[in-house]
Amino acid sequence: MAQYNPPDQQQKYPPPQQPYYDQGQQQQYAYNAQQQPAYSPNTQQQQWGHHQAPQQQYFGAPSDAPQGQPMTGVVPPAYETAPYDGTVNPESGLPAKFNPRPRYNDCWAFFLFIAQLAAFIVLSGFAINQIHQNRQYDQNGYYPAPGQQVPGVALGFFSKSGLITMLISVLTGAVIAVLYFMLTEAFPRQMIKVTFALSIIAYLAVAVYYFVRGLWMPAIFGLIFGLLYASMWFFWKSRIPFATEMLRAVTSVSKKYPATFALAFLGLFVQIAYSVYFIVVISGCYEMYYDQNTQTTPGKLQALIVFCFFSFYWTSQVIKNIIHVTIAGVFATYYFMAGSPQGMSKSPTIASFKRACTTSIGSICFGSLIIAIIQTLRALTQILRGDGSNGIMAFIACIIDCILSCMQGIMEYVNMYAFCQVAIYGKAYIPAARDTWTILKDRGIVQIINDNLIGNVWAMGAIMAGVLSGLASYLYLRFDNPPFNSNGEFTYVIVVMAFVLGMQMLFTVGTVIDSGVATTFVCLAEDPAALARTKPELFERIRATWPAVVQGVN
Repeated sequence: MAQYNPPDQQQKYPPPQQPYYDQGQQQQYAYNAQQQPAYSPNTQQQQWGHHQAPQQQYFGAPSDAPQGQPMTGVVPPAYETAPYDGTVNPESGLPAKFNPRPRYNDCWAFFLFIAQLAAFIVLSGFAINQIHQNRQYDQNGYYPAPGQQVPGVALGFFSKSGLITMLISVLTGAVIAVLYFMLTEAFPRQMIKVTFALSIIAYLAVAVYYFVRGLWMPAIFGLIFGLLYASMWFFWKSRIPFATEMLRAVTSVSKKYPATFALAFLGLFVQIAYSVYFIVVISGCYEMYYDQNTQTTPGKLQALIVFCFFSFYWTSQVIKNIIHVTIAGVFATYYFMAGSPQGMSKSPTIASFKRACTTSIGSICFGSLIIAIIQTLRALTQILRGDGSNGIMAFIACIIDCILSCMQGIMEYVNMYAFCQVAIYGKAYIPAARDTWTILKDRGIVQIINDNLIGNVWAMGAIMAGVLSGLASYLYLRFDNPPFNSNGEFTYVIVVMAFVLGMQMLFTVGTVIDSGVATTFVCLAEDPAALARTKPELFERIRATWPAVVQGVN
């Protein structure tokens, strides 16, 4: 981490009443020494959310402080845990007090996941074979139905001009993502403020648009959300300094380990490939069982469609969460090991990915299964909502879908932090979720505000990247005028696809930052003393913006 030199005009903490080390004591505290800390119990509990600096009480150096790095801040007994002897677990690369005996947790969920994935692969074999039988290759290798012409857009996407168009979209999004990351790293506080203001403007602009169109209900909702978000500024602005330090620290760490970005983009491409694979399988299932004569969907096809959606949701969640757990492991390793006598491992990303795919894979499958079930139920309710034949059923399905949507949002939020616990401590899913709930109850307001402020930075950046990618594709179509789009009939579709690709490029970068912020927050809640030992300058900056950080969660 860069050396932090606070400005002279910044308010400093008062000098300690007693020196860190007993002047009469000649023995030097060593990192591995097993001595009792020389402090008196602190019976005062800092009230959560208090904006003033806590009452200063300085203590002797704890028994596990690294030699040459004395504690520079408050060390209340609230987060003085079992002494750490400095040993490192060779299997996890983390301090031995975390996950001392790595084990495979929630194995049943992993075996169930493998079973459903195998069933999906077998089904895909039959589905793709059916498509092959019902289609004929032409000389260019496309699949026109008998007696039909290949749509121009299908031909165009695989032509030279189509591939160039998509490549322009991806490259534009990637360049914007890199520049935006550099801008965020250099000016985190300004980016948080500017994107917050842009969010308010976006809500109000949507409201004005719908008012002009005469759509009163969405216009009113847009106006309400815009005004509510604007009012949040007065309540949230005191939390911006803490969010700034978190964003600055996480971007700095992620820059040191670019393999995390490579892994995130690999996960994105795997997700895209799997989505295409899923669409092909769904098409094959319709080819096999859809009744063309009666134009009905038999029960067997409905069951297969439900299974395919469930398998798609579960597998997608597992891929996403493997990436998240891997990145969380890298940030946790940095939090505890960088600045310690042992130092960082040589390849923390590879080691973390190995843990995510071995000892933690069962817990990942378990947590992902919960989200997949909710998503599948939502898909079923949305099908019922689309059926206008029964108004009462559509109304009930709408209510159920709203409830499931809330449940999904809550579970996804809990999972994000629960998987940080899995990555750091090697916990099974249920204990990780239970401990996450404890952190949420203790620090929920600050945690949610911090996530909103930082997440908003990447949301607005993604919109900007999408717009610029779409604009770049449009300009190429406008000036090159490729044959498959000579009349401009596919311009809208291509620009929308370019917009989505551009957004995904920046959202992928934001995934790394979000995982790093969540992991750092969990580490601060569980063991703030570790940061004070290994990176005292960073700890002081965070404590100056959020004094309650010295109080660990019990």
